[in-house]
Amino acid sequence: MGKILDAFLDDQLHVNAVTAKRTRHHQYLCEQIEILHNKLAENLNDEDKALLQKFADTYFDESCCDAHSYFVRGYRLGVLMTMGVFEGQDSFLGNDE
Repeated sequence: MGKILDAFLDDQLHVNAVTAKRTRHHQYLCEQIEILHNKLAENLNDEDKALLQKFADTYFDESCCDAHSYFVRGYRLGVLMTMGVFEGQDSFLGNDE
């Protein structure tokens, strides 16, 4: 099961594309990141800009690792909850013991 989830998450398992809409708060945070990045870039020399970019890239990569873990954990939790629903399905068939 883990390999299927990894393939889905890494876009190796193709599904129809969906565009997710951002909440206002998410959009605000995205705009703030751009504003702060631009302000920093104005005040930094080339070496510091390169260091800032390396930091941003590394932070992004680390965030993707977290997102991957959260997705897999959440998906597994959802499947576990679904299994719990199916375990109790006999109660609807009049087979209560």
